[in-house]
Amino acid sequence: MSGGSGTSGMSRLVLSDIRMQASMWVWTLVCAVVGAACSAGSVIAMFTAVSAARTAGDARMVSASIALGGNIVFFTVLAAVGVVASTVGLTLTAQRREHALWVILGIPRRRVRSVLRAELVVLGALAVPLAPFVANIALAQWTATGLDLHGATAGLQFRHIGACLPAGVVPCLLGGWGVTRRAARTPEMRAFRDHADPPARPGVARSVLALCLLAGVLGMWIPGLGLELEGGIEQRTAFAFAGNLFLICLLLLMGPWVLTPLMRLWTALVPSRGVAWHLAVQSCRTRAARSVTTVLPFALSLSFIALFMTMGSVMPGSTAGLGDVMTVLGWVFVVSWSGGLAVIALVGRERTRDSAVVAVAGARPGVTTRSTVYEGVIYAGTAIVFSAVFLAVASTTVAVGAEVGVGRVLDGLPWATLGALAAVTLVTTCLALALQAARVSRTVPARALRS
Repeated sequence: MSGGSGTSGMSRLVLSDIRMQASMWVWTLVCAVVGAACSAGSVIAMFTAVSAARTAGDARMVSASIALGGNIVFFTVLAAVGVVASTVGLTLTAQRREHALWVILGIPRRRVRSVLRAELVVLGALAVPLAPFVANIALAQWTATGLDLHGATAGLQFRHIGACLPAGVVPCLLGGWGVTRRAARTPEMRAFRDHADPPARPGVARSVLALCLLAGVLGMWIPGLGLELEGGIEQRTAFAFAGNLFLICLLLLMGPWVLTPLMRLWTALVPSRGVAWHLAVQSCRTRAARSVTTVLPFALSLSFIALFMTMGSVMPGSTAGLGDVMTVLGWVFVVSWSGGLAVIALVGRERTRDSAVVAVAGARPGVTTRSTVYEGVIYAGTAIVFSAVFLAVASTTVAVGAEVGVGRVLDGLPWATLGALAAVTLVTTCLALALQAARVSRTVPARALRS
């Protein structure tokens, strides 16, 4: 009886907390649902295509479906895990004061941890109905590229739930596992006293994974850049590509220790001494977790696209066109962009209070508006600088693996397309923050500080 009452009480607390924090959870939900639906939909699309090809006895199409679908699933799942996990972590970190209040009101710390993790499971499970919709879009896209899928269409079958649930739940739990543990351990008064983001700590799991990824980088680069392989130049180039892929994962896994210093470095080189720019820089530095979580999705997608275009410029018979790249990375782009915009909307309440403090201190409304838009410039600029540095590394390593000059690799890149993607990133972040600044400008500062 007591167990049932405890379960019922926890369910009520989970639903009550989600309802009370709906303005924050709704954007996390958007990010989690999009990421999980794209991941699970890609898995369902691959299974459906392979099953249809096998039924038709088309061995060649089975191999093509596995090759194309496997790559799409890998990159989509990787992006979803990174983007959703970081967004969930930021959401829970932003609610650390509410969680401390639970402890003050007498809720056991173990119960706080259990409730938060139950919320994450509920959040991830909501993506299941959308997965077949994504799968059918993917199948139509693959058909347009020339694959004969024998009229295959996807529907939500019972066996697909095994792919949908992990795709939705695992990224949420990965992002919130450490945060929920800290929420149950952090002293209540410290949670109320700390106004800045808590300092990032690598943790054992992150450190072990980082060492594994570093081993992957070296394990791929050493044969790809310095050994004569039986597969010749193509095999060496493939090893160099794999090493760069591990490098992206490593750098973004260590985002707080990579993106934050990079942001500090390039913003320090900007000669502007305007008040609005200074406020934007200080806001991004003080709210480091918010900045890293906003930058990461855009940096991830731009780096993936740069790497594929680099490979397309050196591999025989390959192309570096945006259409070819988006066939593989289209869902990565969707997951990343939705994640970046969700984070911008997610921290709207926090940014409203920051703007209210600046307004009460005597700043003009135009200053706070410009500083908010400048934050978008900083976010996009950091993602662009990161991807540019990575592009230089990728071009050099791929050129060495392919035994061609770096200049030839750079000449073969579609610079107009890369520039357009960078411009789209800049416009997206600035426009999203400009809309948020317009809403903030209509808020009474005293009311914002009381809320």
